[in-house]
This record gives sequence, structure tokens and C-alpha cells, in this order.
Amino acid sequence: MPMRALVAILITLLLAGCGGKLKYVKPTAYGNIENSKTIAKPRDTVWNSAVPQLQKQFYVINNIDKASGLINLSYLGDPESLVDCGSITSYVKNAQGERIYNFPGARAHQTFEVMDASDIFIVERKMSLEGRVTLIFEEIGPNSTKVTANTRYVLTRQVTGRHVTKNIPQSSTNTISFNSEKGAAFPPDKDGRSVECFYTGKMERDILSLIE
Repeated sequence: MPMRALVAILITLLLAGCGGKLKYVKPTAYGNIENSKTIAKPRDTVWNSAVPQLQKQFYVINNIDKASGLINLSYLGDPESLVDCGSITSYVKNAQGERIYNFPGARAHQTFEVMDASDIFIVERKMSLEGRVTLIFEEIGPNSTKVTANTRYVLTRQVTGRHVTKNIPQSSTNTISFNSEKGAAFPPDKDGRSVECFYTGKMERDILSLIE
């Protein structure tokens, strides 16, 4: 089967399924998530305690500018707890029996089967996240500091599939990005359906919890 045809089938199956054998449920709609906190301490005090705390974590500090009150961090890794891309359920039944696969759309790595009529495809699906965070330390008063975490989410999805008997893998890779107040969707299939992703606010909460 030509690569374009196989990739088109995989994307369609991932979103729609055949005969109800595969189902995609969109993520829960998220309202405004708090991404700032106010601390009853001078800005210098908050800043001086925040930097060593952030350096102890798995975030990478890319830039520090105390004069403007900015710290740029980055995160690269598992997206599952940090973004919500809905859920995928695949049902397959053949001579070997029934199999049901159910997993979050933001799972970092998932191998499963999909069925198109009598054909079965083995799918390996990978998701990775790069989070780019800007922390803003704002002096509200002599003993009051507001810290805000603004995040840019960059999600990459790779889908590799092969026919269960022909064993010739084909891949498709797509990347989307969105800010912490929005979401985004991967490119739609031929019927206009697409996987949607939103941030959960966990990254911002985790970072702000380190700053006292």
C-alpha cells in the first residue's frame, strides 16, 4: 500500500474508526486557570529564594533577568499530566479474540491495534511536550510581589503504523502549539475531525508552588 494511502487510513481510523470500533472523546473544556500568585514579601526576597528552588527541579533555566523580573524556563518530556487531549478507545475482534485499548490522547507512548473492515493495523503513537515558561516577578508594593507563569506549549505527535501481515511501517508527524490560555488541534482528517488539546494548569501550579 502506498505511504500516503496508509497514513490517510491511520489518521482517519485514529479519529473516526470503522463501524464504531474506534472512538475519540474530546477533552473537557477548561475555564480560566489561575497562573499567578501574590506573596506578602518584597520582590528581592521572593526572587532570591525562587531561583535556587527552581534550579533544584527538572526545569531548565534558560535566561534570568533580575532587573526586569523575568525568568525563562523550559520543560521537555511526558505531556500526559500537563495537557488534556481527550481519550481514545479502540475495539478489535478477529479469530484471536477481542481486544480493547483505552488510553489518554496525551499519553507519551501507546501501541495498539485498529481495524478497517477485516484489515488490522498495528499503531505506535508517541506524544512529546516542550513547555516554554516565562515567570514574571512584579512588585505590587514594598512588601507585596505578584508572580505570573505564562507558558507556551509545543506538542509533537508521531503515528507509525503497519499492516499486521505486510509489516512495512509508515509514519506521520505533526506539531501544534498554544499558549496557556488557549488550546489547539492537530490537522483534521478528510472529514474535518481532529484531536484537540488543552493545558491543565498543572505546570503553572507546580512552578508557582516552588515560589514563596
